[in-house]
Amino acid sequence: VKNSFSEELQKITEDEISLMMNSLYALHDKLAQVAGEHECGSSIQRNLTVQEAAAYLKNLDPEYESVLNRALEWILNSGEDVGIKCLSSDPNEMDVTNVTDVKYLESTSPKMSFRCRFRRAFVNVTHRLSVLLLGIAMVWGVLHYMKYRWAKEEEETRQMYDMVVKIIDVLRSHSEACSENKDLQPYMPILHVRDSLIPLQDRRKMRKVWSRAVDFLAANESRVRTETRRIGGAEFLVWKWMQPSAACDKILVIPSKVWQGQAFHLDRRNSPPNSLTPCLKIRNMFDPVMEIGDHWHLAIQEAILEKCSDNDGIVHIAVDKNSREGCVYVKCLSPEYAGKAFKALHGSWFDGKLVTVKYLRLDRYHHRFPQALTCNTPLKPSNKHMNSMSHLRLRTGTTNSQGSS
Repeated sequence: VKNSFSEELQKITEDEISLMMNSLYALHDKLAQVAGEHECGSSIQRNLTVQEAAAYLKNLDPEYESVLNRALEWILNSGEDVGIKCLSSDPNEMDVTNVTDVKYLESTSPKMSFRCRFRRAFVNVTHRLSVLLLGIAMVWGVLHYMKYRWAKEEEETRQMYDMVVKIIDVLRSHSEACSENKDLQPYMPILHVRDSLIPLQDRRKMRKVWSRAVDFLAANESRVRTETRRIGGAEFLVWKWMQPSAACDKILVIPSKVWQGQAFHLDRRNSPPNSLTPCLKIRNMFDPVMEIGDHWHLAIQEAILEKCSDNDGIVHIAVDKNSREGCVYVKCLSPEYAGKAFKALHGSWFDGKLVTVKYLRLDRYHHRFPQALTCNTPLKPSNKHMNSMSHLRLRTGTTNSQGSS
């Protein structure tokens, strides 16, 4: 070591050097013990003042105290970590260069018992594990919340489409009533329709569903017109059904049992990614109260086969004639065919009703329809005219007379 202190160190005897190093060893052990007790929580003091260190060395050997200043000077000039750190009274001062500025001595390698080290390691591992578990819990919570929000949004969307169907039924029924009773106004206040469809106790909960249904009708339903009318001295928004009924217009007849387009596009929220079952339950295909004749259910089956004409996997169709929801049950050859039928049918308008589809377990299907166990031959439409697939069209009285003849 080439510095002035090294030259001065060479002038002292080997006995003095040995005495100084012994004092440093003793001081090192004491400071390591003090720092270890502090780290283990048994003491609040982590260092010793210079006076406390001198008293400790004097207690060990009075000669140790005489070489303390020279030992500290060697520590400051060595420039290496010898296990003892010199600190000043100013905590912000990192490097002390003068012995007179040294106020505290501190160990850089605390001496701790095995029990203390094990406890500290256990606490450290437990803390890190707790942070990891907390992170996992937060991720799980976020995923669970997102799943909950998706499910809630999907449920609100389903309720919205159901509400749209109910609103259209109310407006259509009112339009037919107007054709029989001329004293009725051809429109209905929007709030009156809401009050007739949603009970008072559910209006707060269904407020968002109702608003979405109103917006959906305004953007997608051309048969419902929104107007402003003065009723009882106040202005109200009203709905008016623009499609003429068969009773009030004998010349123009709108054909029934036809597919009338798609209500909404399928996406991740309203369409399952894949099917695990080949069976489907279809709602809103008919109204059992309005159907007449003995073979009307055959027209329902024909409409489904025509809508799924590019899917040769339908092997069984059952129409529940007494279902108030207009339910039809369909079995396909495989889940892949069921997925194609789902995409073709779900969210479509049929005979003025919004069709919804959900998957049904195979065992429940066979329990209800045992005859479907042996069905494995794809069904085909009875003809190639695809009458149910035609768009709404107007037929004149001449056409009607030809059909009658």
